[in-house]
Amino acid sequence: MNIVLTGFMGSGKSVTGKELAKQLNFEFADTDKLIEDSAELSIAEIFAKHGEHVFRQMESEAVEAVSEKDNTVISCGGGAVLNPKNIEFLRKKGIIINLNVSAKYVCERIKDCSSRPLLNNKNPLSEIEKLMKERENAYRNCDYSIDTDGKTPGQVAGEIVKIIDERKINGL
Repeated sequence: MNIVLTGFMGSGKSVTGKELAKQLNFEFADTDKLIEDSAELSIAEIFAKHGEHVFRQMESEAVEAVSEKDNTVISCGGGAVLNPKNIEFLRKKGIIINLNVSAKYVCERIKDCSSRPLLNNKNPLSEIEKLMKERENAYRNCDYSIDTDGKTPGQVAGEIVKIIDERKINGL
């Protein structure tokens, strides 16, 4: 079984995922990191040189590859859930947990981060709200959802462990 973390950029998928993997003694895989390693470019560079379409193709390839693993916490890029095939791959061996975050928290968490190509504009809060609205239904296509506003990665990981333990008790 894999634990798949989805959610908007800045929701804490990577830091929570690393903490969760440590607690469960699972492997950790970050699809954005896999893409960067494969392309030998940052996400921002991929967007700038090749565009979002090429990035999304690379993302789907990374999702398909990592979804074949087992006992892995998988952190997906914020837009990975937009492709139904990605969800199909991830669901084969995993439970999908969406990390909810408010636009205000995202803006605060990533305000000094220049590596977010979709937010390189004059009004990032407005763009965050717009993207969140566009992705709302895709983020709802999950097995569980956890609010992360004001919580540490350890607290969120602890909530996920409780979900997993409950599933085991109920034989799911």
